[in-house]
Amino acid sequence: MTDRVESTLPLLTRAVAGDPEALEELLWSQFDRLSERIGRKLPVALQGLVSIEDILQPTFVEVWKNITTFEGEDQEALFRWMTTIANNKLIDRIRSEQAVKRGAGRAVAGGGGGGGGGTSSVVDLVSLLTGGLTTPSGALSRQEAERALVAALDHLKPEYRQAVQLRYLDGLPVAEVADRMNRSEGSVHMLLGRALKKLRNSMGHSSLFLSKR
Repeated sequence: MTDRVESTLPLLTRAVAGDPEALEELLWSQFDRLSERIGRKLPVALQGLVSIEDILQPTFVEVWKNITTFEGEDQEALFRWMTTIANNKLIDRIRSEQAVKRGAGRAVAGGGGGGGGGTSSVVDLVSLLTGGLTTPSGALSRQEAERALVAALDHLKPEYRQAVQLRYLDGLPVAEVADRMNRSEGSVHMLLGRALKKLRNSMGHSSLFLSKR
């Protein structure tokens, strides 16, 4: 997205045209409302396993990635669009948790898996950026994407890199990330949205899979 768009234009117009500050303001204005909507739809069985922020963050990433394709006329249309994205992310997460439960018995029977926490965290972050890869070629692309991610992290602005490190690699909740960075939780969500978009764009130049997504 471009860095600035004429400030006299309506906020939504500027956001769709590629103004990151306008989009951040729009997302912030919808933050509480969307959080409440996600909270109402979160199944009781998943509460404690999946938090609102687990759905909110990939939703924001998707919005950052696709805002220039949005064709709605007002902020209500934007909210409906964001709600649809959030619903899809929630459905994906529900299916993922169900798959984990189905596989848990097999993993225990097989002795579990060692592996370092850092590697697992990198894999999880790649999953957030790329989605699941299940084919042999997808597995190869996943390895490629992991290498690209490590390289891309080094090129982020310090505040972006710190937010990603704390949230996704160290596994801290957004509230604690906000406390450590002396920011509001909403500000951290916005920061992560920008950071993940930049990571994905950077990785797209290094990964055949990502460049085709």
